[in-house]
Amino acid sequence: MTITFAQARVNQELAKEGVIPFPKFWASSWPFGSPSAGLLLHFIPSFIVIVAIPFGDAYNFILDLEGYPSSVINFFVVVGFFYLRFGEPGKHWQRPFKVWIPVAIFFLVAQAFLIVAPYLRPPGGKGDTSLPYWLYAVVGVAVLGFAVLYWAVVFWIAPMIGKYRLTPVHEVLQDGTRVVVYKRTKKE
Repeated sequence: MTITFAQARVNQELAKEGVIPFPKFWASSWPFGSPSAGLLLHFIPSFIVIVAIPFGDAYNFILDLEGYPSSVINFFVVVGFFYLRFGEPGKHWQRPFKVWIPVAIFFLVAQAFLIVAPYLRPPGGKGDTSLPYWLYAVVGVAVLGFAVLYWAVVFWIAPMIGKYRLTPVHEVLQDGTRVVVYKRTKKE
């Protein structure tokens, strides 16, 4: 339940920043003052995995696949934390709470292990499915690569080709939620 609600909030925050399609819908807190649309966004692929994919290799593969990109993202989040903590941008920030450095280091090392481990040959050369043990990690990297490609096309390449600029416009939804919507403006 914790992961489901947390992922719904992450989905909602991504929508508030305008980086996923239909941001006004996904960012909304209507009707209960909660991330209901973000929860729906999390529910749809979860439901498909549970109902449509048969138990066995495909199911285990998808479960493994879900965790790998999360480890990569978590690793970069902690690297970003260290950059903001000790780098130039955050040197003078006042913080009400500071994460203990040993905890952050432990989390960073754990995520690094989770990134590297799938490529280490297990005993007998076989993982928990009949598929190659490294396949879910490679597909996870491909998914992350696709996300970067999506960003590059939508926010960089298409505006360059179409000779327009994406200008962030802050809008307030009826429920009070603030969301960034990118509007096309002609390049001058």
